[in-house]
Amino acid sequence: MLDYVKALGIISVVIGHYPGDPFVLLKPYVYHMPLFFFLGGVLFNTRRSLLSHSVNLIKKHLSYIVVVYLLLALIFAMLHQLYPIAYTSMWRGTVLDSILYPIEQGFHGGSYFFVGWFLFAYAIVSLLCFIAISLLTRLLSSPVRRQAAVLITALLMGYAGMDYVAQLYQASTLFYLNLLAQILVGASFFLLGYAGKNLIMKHSGVYGFVTAFVVIYVMSQYNVLEPMVIAWSKYPLGFAYQTLTALAGIVAVFSVAKIIAHYEHIPLLRRIGQQSKPIMSYHILAFVLLDIVFSWLGLWDLHNTKALNHYYSQFTWPIYIGLGIAIPMLLHVLYQHTKQKLPLPTTA
Repeated sequence: MLDYVKALGIISVVIGHYPGDPFVLLKPYVYHMPLFFFLGGVLFNTRRSLLSHSVNLIKKHLSYIVVVYLLLALIFAMLHQLYPIAYTSMWRGTVLDSILYPIEQGFHGGSYFFVGWFLFAYAIVSLLCFIAISLLTRLLSSPVRRQAAVLITALLMGYAGMDYVAQLYQASTLFYLNLLAQILVGASFFLLGYAGKNLIMKHSGVYGFVTAFVVIYVMSQYNVLEPMVIAWSKYPLGFAYQTLTALAGIVAVFSVAKIIAHYEHIPLLRRIGQQSKPIMSYHILAFVLLDIVFSWLGLWDLHNTKALNHYYSQFTWPIYIGLGIAIPMLLHVLYQHTKQKLPLPTTA
């Protein structure tokens, strides 16, 4: 079920980053990033030590960000030499400036790895929530009180992030306020996932989907259904409406995943979920490669290619979405295969 949740979530991410939107109500930007923070809370491992958790974050997230960021910077620097796609050098003149540049720009400063903002914020959120949950566990012996405290903390963080810090960022455009808002909002959904994991696992399904759909439909009729752009701290409807619509979308995704898991086994969909991280990292690269192919056919001017601007027509949506998922999966399989074939170092 959780693999299917990841799959539906990452498919929503790919859809959200391509022109054209087939959804009238379940629009990806309403819920897709909150979904992954929420899922982190559902899967949260409380048995690790703080040191073990920190080391795991460095290995699994921070080192991954560095490697993928540098790899994509190299690939797009080479593509820019061959084709007139938009590109901004990642080198800022000094090593320190180059390291700070993606953080200051929210990984959007000419980078085609702009999803790096999520991975960076997620690592910080995971550490912050680990500390918060550990402290609440020590202070409160009652499971009910502990869950209530986690829920209250989640709501307070979400309110502070959306209705206070985000407003300060919009007024000042200071990057650290944007990062702080990302962390607070991400932590809010992470803790909501931790506090509500038993509830959503038990009650998601047909009735859960119908309820979520009705909530989203009613909110759309009252014009209180707007995208939640965590990357740039944009919450036009405020904490209450944005959180409610995001949670409704999350319940809908969990419900569909549970229905699929109960009635059908879909190996491909499960594989997509298991490879959600490389798909998240490389689907924009896949879009650009497809742009190049359509430029060869004389259908697209590569001067127009940017991270979120690609060739679009009435027939390209399934091509870009399908291959936007398939190409990163293929690259990941090739990487794993090559890694296994490399000779292991031997000791004297």
